[in-house]
Amino acid sequence: MKIKIIFLLFIFYSFNCYSTNIRVVNLQQLIEQNDEMNQLLISIEKDQVKHKSNFKELESKLEEELKNIDNLKLILDNDGLENEINIYNQNLKNFNYEIKKFNDHYESQINNLKNIILKKIIEIIKKYSLDNQIDLILDSNSYILSSNSIDITEIMQEELNNLNFDINFEKYK
Repeated sequence: MKIKIIFLLFIFYSFNCYSTNIRVVNLQQLIEQNDEMNQLLISIEKDQVKHKSNFKELESKLEEELKNIDNLKLILDNDGLENEINIYNQNLKNFNYEIKKFNDHYESQINNLKNIILKKIIEIIKKYSLDNQIDLILDSNSYILSSNSIDITEIMQEELNNLNFDINFEKYK
């Protein structure tokens, strides 16, 4: 009888000795729901209003140019018409370039802050892991199924929102 009890204790103990302490965290949610990120997005939207208005004006001018070219088909010879089309195409190309530059600028600003936030998240996770003796922390997109009891996203979100980031961004010129 004593041998059976000792054997059961040994088995139970050995399973506990080799268990891995695992947690999961939703990195995407941490970044998207970060207070500083939301403030940056609001600031960017405010900054974009004037530029979007200017782009709409330029787009209207391009549409007018296209209508004028359509009307000039009856008046101009092929060389004159081709010259007007080339001018329009160059203006359209410049417009599209400005739109791309505008979009790339703000995308870069957002990505810069996302990278800063991600670095802070990793620091918080490292500290949490050490303090709580966690063996493995996975991104919630890296596993198929888990219990909600191992999800530490809310804990990380609280700690992350207590941090202040430099949300200054470079305005588009």
